[in-house]
This record gives sequence, C-alpha cells and structure tokens, in this order.
Amino acid sequence: MVTLSSLPLPATSPAKVITLNEVRSQYAPGRCQHRQILVDEMLSEVECADCGAKLNPVATLARLSREESRYVQEAKRAREAIDALNKRVRCKCLHCGKMTPILGR
Repeated sequence: MVTLSSLPLPATSPAKVITLNEVRSQYAPGRCQHRQILVDEMLSEVECADCGAKLNPVATLARLSREESRYVQEAKRAREAIDALNKRVRCKCLHCGKMTPILGR
C-alpha cells in the first residue's frame, strides 16, 4: 500500500500560485452559479434570482458580454457551415456553364 502526502510549498512561493482547493471551491456542484439575475434599475443593483445574493453589477455586465460574444461567434460559425453546405448542393450546368441548384433534394 502506498501512502501519498502533500509536498510542502517553499517559503517564497510566488503570489500568483493558487491551490487546487481554491479553484474547486469556486465551481462546487452545490454552489449557486447565479444564472438567473434580477436587475433593479432604480437602485442600480443586481441580485441572483435563485439564491438572493447581491451581485457586482460590473462583474455581471462583463459575464453577460462574454456570453453574448460567444453566442455571436457561434452564430457566425453556424452561418458559415450553412453556407458551406449550400455550396455543396449546387453543380455546374453542362449547357450554360453556370452554377445551378441540384434538383430532387
């Protein structure tokens, strides 16, 4: 049987190094991810609709902008894929030499 022990960190460890426990605690399965938010425009506050926690408005805006950018990129890739598929359903006409849609599909 092998016993594993954690290695001690040097006394002068870099400040940017974090432990795995710190990262795991951010993404714990039981922890709220704040996916549904309520925005109070009069008070300029953002609140989680699930757990009721007060959220940082700037951090929430940054998260929403990252998600929106990702959605735009995914939509662009989907349009490009559709265009690529549409190009494959055309062929060159033997009579006029123009690209025409393939019939019967």
